[in-house]
Order: sequence, then structure tokens, then C-alpha cells
Amino acid sequence: MKRLFAVAAAFGLLSMSTAYAAERVLRTDETGIGELDPHIASDVADSMLLYNIYDTLVFPAIDSNTNEFRPHLAEKIDIDGTTYTVTLRPNLKFHSGNPVTSEDVVFSLDRALAINRGFAYLFRGWIESAQAKDARTVVIKLSKPYTSFYASLTRLGIVDSKLVMSKKEAGTFGDFGDYGQKFLNTNDAGSGAYRVESHKPDELTVMKKFDGYFLPFVPTAPDTVRMAYGLKEPTILTLMQRGEHDIVNQWISPETKKALGAIKGVTHLQEAGIAAFFIKLNNTKPPFDDVQCRKAFALAVDYQALRGIETIGDIQGARPSRGPLLDSMKGFDPTMPAFEKQDMAKAKAHLAQCKHKPGSHRIQITWLAEVAKEERIALLLQQNWGELGFQGDVERLPSPLWYQQVAKAETTPMVQQLYSNARTPDPDSYLYNIYHSSQHGQFSAAEYFKDAEVDKMLDEGRAMPNGPARDEHYKKLVRRIVDLQPSIYGYQVVNLYAKRDSVSVPTLEDPKLNTGLMGGNFIFRLIAVKS
Repeated sequence: MKRLFAVAAAFGLLSMSTAYAAERVLRTDETGIGELDPHIASDVADSMLLYNIYDTLVFPAIDSNTNEFRPHLAEKIDIDGTTYTVTLRPNLKFHSGNPVTSEDVVFSLDRALAINRGFAYLFRGWIESAQAKDARTVVIKLSKPYTSFYASLTRLGIVDSKLVMSKKEAGTFGDFGDYGQKFLNTNDAGSGAYRVESHKPDELTVMKKFDGYFLPFVPTAPDTVRMAYGLKEPTILTLMQRGEHDIVNQWISPETKKALGAIKGVTHLQEAGIAAFFIKLNNTKPPFDDVQCRKAFALAVDYQALRGIETIGDIQGARPSRGPLLDSMKGFDPTMPAFEKQDMAKAKAHLAQCKHKPGSHRIQITWLAEVAKEERIALLLQQNWGELGFQGDVERLPSPLWYQQVAKAETTPMVQQLYSNARTPDPDSYLYNIYHSSQHGQFSAAEYFKDAEVDKMLDEGRAMPNGPARDEHYKKLVRRIVDLQPSIYGYQVVNLYAKRDSVSVPTLEDPKLNTGLMGGNFIFRLIAVKS
């Protein structure tokens, strides 16, 4: 962490001072509901809460572009095969004043697995035992080698076990009752740089600086953070025009982003390497049960027009994909051909080899009702594929209905749109949930793709030690996946966040500081706010 401090100092940000002439307030927003419980958290807003209210044992480096993971709440982690010995930093405190101990780490892991929601899938099936050796030492034994485990620790929020158990209510977890779920719906039990003052999951979270935090704050870090949920776009625009809002979520429409950029003192921050836009094809339904048809449909997409939907003036909100893997991840192959533009000649050549002929099937093209720009994408696909001779029907789906439908291959729509975020910067956490056949029934695997060699390579990649050989393995794996074209790789997302010039976010202003982790670039203690 010393290098992290050096980077902060280079930006003129480092100070332990907490004396300010006036309270500094950061006002931001996100879509949907803010899930406060770190072991239920799964989305962008949830991740922002997780990384500011709680701490994890490991966190990505933010002073280089190497995707290196480093001990965070841990002082060190020694790895001997399948045994991980975690030594905690000394003198750590929770917001309650309770010390952070190895028992809290074991409790947090047990709780995450028992509740079995959020990011529990990163740990489920791998833990043989977790024991507190002494107050600062935890020994975790895995049932088999799992290289991604170290990176997965970036998603395990450590909770105050004494506080949680003192607040437990009746529940289904035996002596643990409800495991404190009701309490953690509206309260925190963390050790993070900010503590919760109030929380309404569909309205607003108010956080206050935790002066007992073990890492420094920038001199002008916010004393209070107000994170709103589900603000309407006209409201956001009005607030920004009045100077009453500081950072706007990335999900708003291109039109509103453009209008925000026209406000004096407002610019757009860019966040790359966090997410990609997939067009998911149900591989069990014709014509997408034939690889030649899948290739034809992929080549017929007007990728330039597709990326143009994300473009705001001269600011690019998307860049070409080179397959399913993000370019911020280990194993990414920059020599892979980019999905950059439409090629109808090649599309028709592949279609000639497909067992399904033009006009033989109508194409169901769905878009999520909550993401308005997806309708424009669906209409573009309808037009592009019409040039191949396939008529399409555009269908609007509320996300709850979509989640219900994709649970089974037979009810999963033929064509769907999905923005896939990096849960961790490790390729396993990104590829396994999409393309391993064991994941069928999960929304991330809505292609219902099945290939024995891909399954085998995904399993092998999990056990390989980090290094050049593992990177090459994933490059080979991605080449095979792309050759089978189970999905269409629309573009790599460049998230655009409108912000006031009075706010500085180093992790987004300098690409080298990008964590490559969903929600991990909004570390409030490193954000500078002018009073």
C-alpha cells in the first residue's frame, strides 16, 4: 500500500487532517436499489457501498495498470498450494469500536456462504475449512486449487460479527437466526472509510467519514456522501444546472449526457475496462443453433452505428470488442480481430453454409424496459438482419420478466442484450459464468452454449497458477469461444459520468489508477471536493 500512498501524494492528495472550515458534501446517484448488506450486494451501486462502508482482505492496485491484487485489510497473505494464511493488519477497528479480528473474517465467509446470494458463487464449493488461528491470523483451506480465489477476496466484505449477532432476529439459520439480515438492510457493521448515518434502499444513503479509518483521506475528501437512487433524468439535469449535484450515474440516456456536458463547469469522466455489451443469442433455438448462422448474424451487425449510440459529441462511450474478455484483464489478446464494422459479404458467405435459410425463422429481439437506449439497439439489429433476409420482432421486456424467462432454455428469448460487469479483474470470474455449461439457468449464461472443450479449458484455467502460461491458456480459450460465436460482442463499454469541475476523481481522471473492478473506482476518501 506504500505505493498507493505515494501516488496519492503525487496528486497532492495525502493528508490525515480532519479539520475543515466547512463540511464538504459529495452528492451522487445510482440506478435501482442500494443494497447495503455486503453479502447480498451484486450491482454497481451495491459495490460502491461495499468498498466505502466495508473493507475486503484484498483490493486491486490503483497506482499501476497491471491488475495486481494486494493485501488491503490483510497485512499479508501467504499461499501454500490450497492453504491461504491471512495475517490482518494490527489495531483495526469497526465503526462500532470493536476490534477487527480473525473471527470476524471466518464469520463473514461463513455468513456469505450460508446466505448464498450476491457474490457467494465466487466462494461456493471451494472452501474446505476456515479457522481463526489467533486474533490476527486466519487459515483458509480450499478443497482444490482455485487461482481466482485470491482475486475473489476483493468481494468478501468483512463484517463486525459481535455487532451482527447482537442484532440477530429469528430466522432460518439455526443459532445464527436471520444472520443479522434485517439489521444490515438499513445499518452497517463495517470498518470502511465511511459509516452509514441513514439508509433508504430505494431513495438515499447518507454516509459520514469514519475518523478511525486505518488509511488516509485526501485533504478535501467529503465529510458526508449523499448517494441517491432512481432519480429521474429531468431531475438530475435540473440539479446539475443549479449546482446541487456532483456526479451523475453512467446509465442515463445519451441525450441527457449531451445536455449535461453543455452545462458550464460540467465535464464527463470516462471509465473503461469495467464492462462489455453482449448481444446474447439463444444457441438452442434456430437459427442460432447453427454456428454458421451465428457468424452470419454477427458479421451483419453495423458496429459503427452501434457504438455511435454511446457517442456524446467527440466523447466515445464505446470501443470495439475483440471477443468476450475485457482488455483490462489478464489473458486478453490484443491481436484478436476487432468486431469493428459490418461485413455483409462475409455474412452472406457464412449464411450460405447455414442449414437455416433466409426467411425460415422470425427473429425475436428483446430489450429491457428499464434501459431505453436498448430499444434503439434492437431496432438497429432488426434493420441489419433484415438485410440478411430475416424479419425481426422487437419486444420490450421488464427486467423481472426477463430474469424469469432466462431461467430455462425453452423460455429464453432468441436475442437479448446485456451489459456484463467485471466482478473481479480475473478472467475466470468473467468467462466461467457465461460459457461453462454448468451455469445454464443463470442470466449471465443465457446463450445456453455448450462445448465440451470450452468446459474443459475453463475448468483447467481455474487451477493454473497466475503467469504467462495461464494468460496463454485464456487467449487460446477465447479464440475457441469466438470461433464458435455463441454471443455477439457489441463493444467494450466506456462508462461516462457527468461531474462538476469542483470534484476530482483520480481513479477515473488517470487511466493508470483504474481498478478494473465494478464500483471500485469510486473510493470516496480519495475524491477531492472543493467547498
